[in-house]
Amino acid sequence: MSAKNPGLDDMIDRIIDNPAYDQMGGYQIFLRRFAIPVTMILIALFVYTTLDQYVSSSWNLVITSILTGSSLGPILAAERYLAIRNNKK
Repeated sequence: MSAKNPGLDDMIDRIIDNPAYDQMGGYQIFLRRFAIPVTMILIALFVYTTLDQYVSSSWNLVITSILTGSSLGPILAAERYLAIRNNKK
């Protein structure tokens, strides 16, 4: 592969050798790839079921999408805070 387009093996080697992914005992990749999307889905389900009895179905989807999308920033900030706090220990 050329230097511009690294192959899959090169990308995996960069991830394995990168000390940034060693944070939190190696769970950094797990948090980014699994726990954050699951948290977003749980927030969406909670908001949707909570508002289901108060708002019509079409508005419920709009409000759920807005609230779930706006929760992404605080979730990523909390993940970054935990990584920084655990890195100081």
